Amino acid sequence: RFQSLAMKRCRKLHALICLLLAWLSSSSSSSGTAQAAFQPEQPLLFNFFTGANESWFEYPESAPGGNYTIPALLDRPQVGIAISGGGFRAATLGLGWLRALHMLNVTSAARYLTSNSGASWLNAAFSFQDKVPLEAFLGPYIPPQQLTQEKLQVDDNGNGSFAAVIANAGIIIPGALGAIRDAVRSLRPGMQLGIGAWSNAVGNGFLAPYDLNSDTSTITAAGTAGSIHQAAADLSGQKLQVYTYRPTTGTAGNITYKPFPIMMGAIMLPDQLLGFYPVEFCPLYVGAPAFYSDMSPPVGGGFVDPIGLNTPPPEPKPTLPSPIVQAFQATAANATGYDNGTLLTNISAPADSSRNSSAGALGERLMQLQPLQVTAKPAYVVPLKSMAGISSSFITNMYQPGGELTRQLTGTEALKFWNQITFEGGLYAFADGGTVDNLAITPLLRRRVPKLIMCVAASANVSAAASPADWGGFQWDVSSLFGAAPPTHASYNENNTVVGIPIDLFNRKLQVFPTEGYDELFYAVRNATATGGPTHYLANYTVLTNPFQAVFGGWQVEVLWVVSQQQTNWEQALPQDTAAALASSRGDQGVIGNIVQGVRQAFSQVGVGGDSLNLKDYPFIDVGKANYSPGLTVLLSQQAAWQMLQLQPQLRQLLRGTNAAVTPVNTNTPSQVVNPAPTAAQTSSGWAVPSLRWPRQLLVLGLCGVLCLL
Repeated sequence: RFQSLAMKRCRKLHALICLLLAWLSSSSSSSGTAQAAFQPEQPLLFNFFTGANESWFEYPESAPGGNYTIPALLDRPQVGIAISGGGFRAATLGLGWLRALHMLNVTSAARYLTSNSGASWLNAAFSFQDKVPLEAFLGPYIPPQQLTQEKLQVDDNGNGSFAAVIANAGIIIPGALGAIRDAVRSLRPGMQLGIGAWSNAVGNGFLAPYDLNSDTSTITAAGTAGSIHQAAADLSGQKLQVYTYRPTTGTAGNITYKPFPIMMGAIMLPDQLLGFYPVEFCPLYVGAPAFYSDMSPPVGGGFVDPIGLNTPPPEPKPTLPSPIVQAFQATAANATGYDNGTLLTNISAPADSSRNSSAGALGERLMQLQPLQVTAKPAYVVPLKSMAGISSSFITNMYQPGGELTRQLTGTEALKFWNQITFEGGLYAFADGGTVDNLAITPLLRRRVPKLIMCVAASANVSAAASPADWGGFQWDVSSLFGAAPPTHASYNENNTVVGIPIDLFNRKLQVFPTEGYDELFYAVRNATATGGPTHYLANYTVLTNPFQAVFGGWQVEVLWVVSQQQTNWEQALPQDTAAALASSRGDQGVIGNIVQGVRQAFSQVGVGGDSLNLKDYPFIDVGKANYSPGLTVLLSQQAAWQMLQLQPQLRQLLRGTNAAVTPVNTNTPSQVVNPAPTAAQTSSGWAVPSLRWPRQLLVLGLCGVLCLL
C-alpha cells in the first residue's frame, strides 16, 4: 500500500514537474498554438434532440426515416468496436488493433467505433482524415519474426502513418506552456479565454499532420438522408472549416468503409458526490444522454448539433411538442440520477425495450417530431481538437480544479452547456471520460448494439494478480462494469475512493453487466495469458438497466474481450536482438540502475530523450509516459495487430448470422503498404520537442532524481 500511495503521489508530482519544465524551457521555445476560435457575430440556427434518457429514444444516425439517418450505416450489421482509454498506450495499441481489423475487413462491417482518452486521438484522426489512404494511415502489419531492432526504427513509420505521428507527438511541454500562458492571461480583468491548452497540444500533436487542427472548425457527417451535411458545409461561408466523417469513400472497386465515431467525455461537477457525468462527441451531435434532474440546474437529456455546443440556454425557451411532453410525464417517476446517496433504478423500463413493439412504435412516432430548432450564439464554436482534448484530459480528473486559475493551469476546458428538457444550464468544466466509462462501451449499449469488440489497453498484469478482486482494484474500469470493483484496494485513494467517488456508488454508477460475469472474465483472461496469448474472452451477458448511463437493459449482448497483456507466444517469435532488449528493460538492474532508468523515463515522459528503446514495464506502459520512441510505438502496435489477427476464429463466431465476412489473413506474412510522397506537414519540424539548456538540464535532473526516490 505504501508503494501504491507513493506511486499516486509521484503521478501528481510528475504533472507539476511538467509545468515547471515548461517554464524552464519557455525562453527557448514557443507553444505553437493560437486561440483564434470562431466567434460568430450573429446567433446560429441549429437543431437539438430531446429525450435521450428515455427508452423510446432512437439515436439520430440510425433512427428510421430521419434526416440524420445514415443509410450506409444501416446496411451494416450492428457491430461495434470500442477502444479503451490509456493515453499513448491506448492510442498505440488501438492503432494495432484497428490495423488488424481493417485487414480482416471488420472495420468495413462495423457500424460504430467508440473511444476514450488517448484512443480518441486515434479515433478523431482515423475517422475524419482524408489526407492519406487508410492503409498508409494504419501502416503495415509486420510479423514478430521480422521485428529486428533495425526494423523497429524504420518500418511502420512511413509517410502519413499514425505510428509516425505517435512517435513524434511530444505534447506535454507544449501543453504545459500553453497552460501557464493561459493561467497568466486569466488574471487579466475581462479576459475571455478560448480553446484549452491541453486541447491545443493534442491538436498539434495528433491532428495537425492530417490538416484537422484548425481553431475555426466544426464537424459533421456525409451521407445523411437529409441535407445535414450541406447545412454544415454552408457554414464555411462564415470562415469555418468543416471536417467531415464519410461512411464510405473511394470509387467502385476501391471503396473504403469507416464506422461511425463516438468519443467519450465527461462534465465535471466537483460539488456533486458522483463528480463526473457522461458526454458523447460524434459527427452529427454532442451532449449528455442521461438526464440528471436531482441537481440545480438539471444536466443532460439530449443532444445538440456540434455548432450548438458552448451556447447559453436559449431565450425564449423552446416549446416541446405535446406528445413528447406527455411521454416525459408518463416516466417522471423514474427520473435518473443521484438522490440521497442512492442511485435510482428505472424499474419500470420495459425489458428489451428496443424489441418491444409498442415502445418501438412510440419511439418512431416521437422521433419523427425531431429534431427541433433553436437559435443561440456560441461563445465560440468548439473545434474537433477540443473534443479529442476533452476526451483525454486526465489531469482534470486527477486534480478536479475549481477556480479559473486552476482550470487554466490544468488545461481544463470550460464550456457553456444546457439541458434539452428544461433548457437550463451554465458554464461547466469538461473532463476525460475515464471516470464515467474508460472502456467507452456504454455508447454501444445505449444504442443496443448486440455484438461488440471490446479492446482494453490494460494497465495491470493479470498474471500478477492474487485474485479477481486484486486485478479488479487495479483495473477498476473493467470490474466496475460488473459492479465488482472491490470495496478496498491498495490502488485507491487514501479514503478508498476512485477520483473522490465512494466505491459502492462508483460500482452502481457504471454497472451494466451481471456481477458474476467479472470472475469469469478474470479467469478467462488469466488462462489465455498463461497459454501465451492471444489474451481474449468471448462472452454473452444480459444487459442491466443503468439510468445514470441512459442504458436500458433486458437484452443479450455478445462481447469479444481483447485485453492487452504480455503475449509470450508473440515474444518468443521475436528476433534475438529485440527479445534481448525487451528482457533487459524488464530486468531488475539494482538500486543505481533503477534510479538511472527512472530518471531516463522521467525525461522521456516530458519529451526529452525519447528516441531510445525504453521498454520498462512493457506492455503496461504508465499512462503518464507521453513521449513514445519509434521503436516502442512499432513494437506495441505490432503486438496488438498480431493479437487481433490470431482471433480470426473468434471474430467469425462473433459475426455469425450477419452479412459480414472475416477476410482470412496469414499472420506470418507482412502486409504491403505503398506510402504516398511526404507532405510539408509530415516533414516539418513542428513536432520537435524544445531542447533545454545544460544548466537547466541539471536542475531538471535533480528534480527527476528526487521524484524517482520518493
